[in-house]
Amino acid sequence: MRKNTKSKTLKSSFLSKADLHIHSLNDGKANPEEIVDWVHENTDFAVIAITDHDDVASAYEAKKISKKKGYKFDVVIGEEVTAQEGHIVALFIKKRVKPGMSAHETINEIHRQSGLAIAAHPLFQTKMRNPKYGPMDGVGSITLIKEAFDGVEILNGTPTFRNINLKAKYVNDTLLKKAETGSSDAHIKEAIGTAYTLFGGKTAEDLKKAIIRGETQAYRERWEMGWIIRYMVYYVPTVFRNIFWGLKHGFSAKEPNIVKVPKDFK
Repeated sequence: MRKNTKSKTLKSSFLSKADLHIHSLNDGKANPEEIVDWVHENTDFAVIAITDHDDVASAYEAKKISKKKGYKFDVVIGEEVTAQEGHIVALFIKKRVKPGMSAHETINEIHRQSGLAIAAHPLFQTKMRNPKYGPMDGVGSITLIKEAFDGVEILNGTPTFRNINLKAKYVNDTLLKKAETGSSDAHIKEAIGTAYTLFGGKTAEDLKKAIIRGETQAYRERWEMGWIIRYMVYYVPTVFRNIFWGLKHGFSAKEPNIVKVPKDFK
């Protein structure tokens, strides 16, 4: 249960929580109704975003269901767009952003729709690139630095991403200084809220303004063993499918790891 969790660094009745990277049946296990019901019953979030891969249908469905049931949190229309360099979370968009464009073109299209472009798990890259079972590549450090992202996902709730998150935070804190976000990247409903974004205000519009101003803070919950087991049951088969695909078709090269985080950086 996450209803009464408080940030250790920011404590204010004016701060709210948002999970900006949640997957539905497009690339997850829970349908839109199960997601909004879970958020209503198990969290105190003010905002969530459904961000399926290259699709917005579930986001619109979740928004409609949540409104019909009278839930008090806002649902943002989002999409995890597969750009050529890696995945980009589009928030506050109106229609699907076409996958397969360059990161530069993708961000321009998101901005054309008055949306926000967030670099999702930007420093994670894998050699396993099965096109049917997306490997959740980030855009890499070079693209992260040179493109006009509105925010950087410095905390991704995936249990194995501690070092990946640390590198993203280091680059953002020392160089980019853009709005930081935390998101669960949940593919099962139990993972929703394992990482989230704190912002001033109560609504999705307040959140959007906070990201634009760079006034957000990422925060992460501690995983419980039961959640990890459920996640493994869901995700391990996909990992093995990607490995077999790579063995059969060959592995892709990773971007050089040029980010060196000092040992005392927290």
